[in-house]
Amino acid sequence: MLVTPHTLSLITTHRCTAACDHCCFSCSPTVLDHIPIPNLYRYIREATEIPSIKVVVFTGGECFLLGKELDNLMKSASEFGFYTRFVSNGYWATSPEIARRRIEKLVSCGLTEANFSTGDQHAAYVKPEYVRNGAVACADMGLTTVVTVELFRESTFPFEEFISEPRFKAHLESGMLALKLAPWMKFKGKGPLSFTNKYMEFVEQARSPDNGCYTSLKVLAISPRQQLFACCGLPVEDIEEMHLGSLLSASIKQVLSRTPDDFVKIWVHLHGPDAVIRYAQKFDPTIPFPKNAAHICDACRFMYHDKRIKKVVMENPPPNMMEIMNVYFQSLMIPPRDVKHSDAVHLARLGDSLPKLRATHKLATCNA
Repeated sequence: MLVTPHTLSLITTHRCTAACDHCCFSCSPTVLDHIPIPNLYRYIREATEIPSIKVVVFTGGECFLLGKELDNLMKSASEFGFYTRFVSNGYWATSPEIARRRIEKLVSCGLTEANFSTGDQHAAYVKPEYVRNGAVACADMGLTTVVTVELFRESTFPFEEFISEPRFKAHLESGMLALKLAPWMKFKGKGPLSFTNKYMEFVEQARSPDNGCYTSLKVLAISPRQQLFACCGLPVEDIEEMHLGSLLSASIKQVLSRTPDDFVKIWVHLHGPDAVIRYAQKFDPTIPFPKNAAHICDACRFMYHDKRIKKVVMENPPPNMMEIMNVYFQSLMIPPRDVKHSDAVHLARLGDSLPKLRATHKLATCNA
């Protein structure tokens, strides 16, 4: 399989301090699936065999449950020359001082990026102020820092209160910290989850007909069961076609080398799942466009799970199939630009302005 991924995401464990409703991996404190520690070091080492990989991400579940081993893993990845990122719910940042001390240790081990998640589902288990403590500590130390807030109609998360805390707001306004609003996806949860009509109109207007998926084939992920995935999307464990193979008896490079190129994955990467669905609808009008698919991953899950779409594409490949393949393969031949980390930091911090974030949040959570 010819790919040039830029990131390796290690889903270190399915264990988490939270048990969010509609969690993509059904994580909770009682789910103990995890990648054995020695194998985490092995996968970091194997990532050096793929020159295009520049970033190693530690996520979960909750990667901070690794304790001091997280520090050691960060150090190992850093010594191999990788940028490092964590994704966390911030449960450990119970005070500004505790957060600062924890982040100082990780920075000394090579941490360069920090991602936090919060919103209604997370806040049921982790106080939003803990997330702010962690994010402020990271921004204070110059780390690329992103906070993602869940978005859906039924949300009662105190968004305005959350962003108005003086230290947090100062970092948002200076650009040291980026805030993202991400639609929450339905999985195996019990609570209601929907989107306002106005928000869906906003999503459809903002989504380009040919908007590609920037993680498919560019971010490889490894699950606690040590399966290699071709994407790090939320429903990746539920999409069989994204499973490339087991790493229990093969290296990352070996699994990639024996996996055939897949046109649909390439199509999704370049043009997004919407393009595949729209194409299939031309041949089978009974195929609906998924309602309330506010997240691109939701559209992708629908696309892969609908047998009619698979049948149409297999029987009627698009006439520009070779052109799509050629564009992709030609892109692999272009040497990656040597981007300075400071430039990457700047791009990551180009979040929406506070007025726009407020307007989007209101649009998504006010019944319409």
